[in-house]
Amino acid sequence: MARERIRWPVVVDRAREIVDGYGPLKVTLRQVMYRLAAEGVLPHTPPRPAARAASPT
Repeated sequence: MARERIRWPVVVDRAREIVDGYGPLKVTLRQVMYRLAAEGVLPHTPPRPAARAASPT
């Protein structure tokens, strides 16, 4: 399954709009990333399971 390429100029422009929309309030990068994913500007990738450490034998 081929992934669609991320259009970075679109991402940056929309991220700027999101940050500017908060006005004097502060916004975190995580909040911006969630908004971009929710709007479909960035793809949502589910978290990967953590790698298990090798058990001592």
